[in-house]
Parts: sequence; structure tokens; C-alpha cells
Amino acid sequence: MEWHAPWDIRVTLDLFLGGLGIGLFLLSVLLTAYGKNRYRKLAAIGAYLAPVLVGVGVLFLLSELGRPERFLSTLYNFNIQSVTSWGGIFQVAFMVLSLIYAWLYFKNNTSGSFFRVVWGFGTIFAIFVGVYHGLLLASLGRPLWIGGMVTALFFVSSLLGGTALILLIKELGMSWGVSQKMAKEVASASDGKGFNFTVLFCILTTLQLILVLSWQVSLSRGGLETAATANNMMDQFGGLWIGFVLLAGLIIPILGSLYSLIKDRTSEMSKGMAVVLSSLVIVGGFTFKYIVIAAGQIKFPIPF
Repeated sequence: MEWHAPWDIRVTLDLFLGGLGIGLFLLSVLLTAYGKNRYRKLAAIGAYLAPVLVGVGVLFLLSELGRPERFLSTLYNFNIQSVTSWGGIFQVAFMVLSLIYAWLYFKNNTSGSFFRVVWGFGTIFAIFVGVYHGLLLASLGRPLWIGGMVTALFFVSSLLGGTALILLIKELGMSWGVSQKMAKEVASASDGKGFNFTVLFCILTTLQLILVLSWQVSLSRGGLETAATANNMMDQFGGLWIGFVLLAGLIIPILGSLYSLIKDRTSEMSKGMAVVLSSLVIVGGFTFKYIVIAAGQIKFPIPF
């Protein structure tokens, strides 16, 4: 067995933080569409944090590359057949749109055609960046990353991480950058049926668990090198995978959210349960991306 690790944990941090940022942005968009006044505070915080998290992730990536101009070269030496070139365009476009979106929320200017244009194009490019994270790995041809499953896994993981983070913010009462005027408007619009975060949380955790298990089954039925890489992943990271990715990161959150929904399908999880389960999902999401990226860089000499 040979170990080739050109990427260190900074690449994991880039994909993890970038995924959280994409998830937060898309949830902010959803909350804006669902109830602009009722969820204005949460939507605003999501808008503020999204470009920060994606930007910090890119900084980790640039520090890992060692030569930031290599990233910039993907912009002015554009290759239409290169996933990296498209990813550079998507990330720059998303950063610009997300910063404008955050500024409009900060200025309390969330009505009018300009906001709707930024809201719409920001959504499109957020999805592009979320999909790009998985496509980047798939394009490298490593056995663990080949196929569309990794793309779907990383995208759903980003949505789930963003949902878990917004739940933490909601339950802990955080109000970064939210004016008193906005908080009063939210309080005055708090009557009526609200968005059920527990339902979304349960759906996304269940979907991610199905994708993870399907991916593992597909790896075990793949070619010799794919199966060997998958077996080595479990040999080296099996404890972390089962304990943090499957049990803590997915199964326990599914059971906890299902319990809350069965108990009362119209209500949210209790504050304590929401904080614990959301924290587990975030830790599990980071562990998932770390293991997939680390184990995927192992190359096996296949004897014939």
C-alpha cells in the first residue's frame, strides 16, 4: 500500500466550512421565501455567515496550495473542460452575490426587484458551488470518489450542516448583526403557523443516512481497487466512521427528531435536544468529509 496525501486537513476545512456556508445561504433563501418577516432574524444571520464561512474555507485552501496564484490562474486561464475552472467561476460569483445579499439584509432592504434578482441568482450559484464540491473529488478519478454518489453525499451533507447550524443559532438565541428594529419586527410577526425545522432536520438526516449506506454498498460491489480502498477506509477509520459519522452524526439525530415528531408532529424539538442533536450532526459532518478525503488519497498497487 502506498500513501499519497497531497491534501492535508485544510482541504477538509475548506469543503466543510464551504458546505456549511452554502447550506446556511440556501436555508436563508428558504426562510425568506417562507416567511420574510417571521424568520427575518434567522435569514439575516444565515445571510451574514454564509460568505464568511465560504471565504474562510477558501483561505484554508489557498494556504494549503502554498501558491494562491494557482487558484487565480483558474479564472484567467479558463478551461471549459476543467471542473476546477468552473468551480473557480462559481465560487467567485457566489461570493459576490452572497455579499450583496448580506448587505441588503444588513440595510434592511429586502424588497424590490434588485433583491429578488440577487436572491434568485445567489440560489443558483449556491447550488452550483455545493455540487462542485463533490464533482471536484469525482473528477480526480480516485476509486473512493468515482461516480455521482460522492457529489450527492457532499451536497446533502452541506444542506444538513447548514440546517443544524441554523438550529443551534435559533435555540441559543444568537443575534449577530441583527438590529433591534429587525428583532422587534420578528417578534411582532411571530403569530401563526411556523416553519417546522424538525421536519427538515429529520428528512435531511434520513436522506444522508440512506446515501451513505448506499455508497458503502456500491463500493463493496465495485472493482478490486475500489473494494480494497473501501476496506482500508474501514480498517483505518472504522471506529470514527461508525461512532461519529453513522451513530452520533446520523442515527441518533434521526431517532431524536423522529421521537419529537411522533410525540407532537406540529411542534419543534426541545431546546436541549435541538442543541445536542445539531452539534452531533455538525461534528459528524466534519468527520465524514475528513475520512472520505483522507481515505480517498490512498493508492493501492493491484497485483495481476
